[in-house]
Amino acid sequence: MEENLVKTNTENAAHLLEIFSWVLMFVIGTVIVSVIVVDIMGDEFEKPNSDFWPIMVLCVAIITVILLTARGLKKHQQWARYVGGLIGTIALAAFPVGTVLGLFILSNLKKGWHER
Repeated sequence: MEENLVKTNTENAAHLLEIFSWVLMFVIGTVIVSVIVVDIMGDEFEKPNSDFWPIMVLCVAIITVILLTARGLKKHQQWARYVGGLIGTIALAAFPVGTVLGLFILSNLKKGWHER
């Protein structure tokens, strides 16, 4: 059997969400490592306040939702279309990279949902 080598727009949106999650993982990972290194360096540096770790857990949960949404888009699930649209809309505020990714995600979701 010959496999379709052309990706649908929905799959493209899923790949863009995966890229967005990798960028977020890099940023969150860098922040966490930086705080841990400063924490190890000694008492003369300021320690993170009590809100830091819950916020980091929330960021990891958001990244997990984005990855699950990308997986749902690859399987062409309806709930993933709505969550992907919400994520794409929120990403528009993260100028400049998030704006570009958000526009591509939204355009691929709009024009590609019925091609399957």
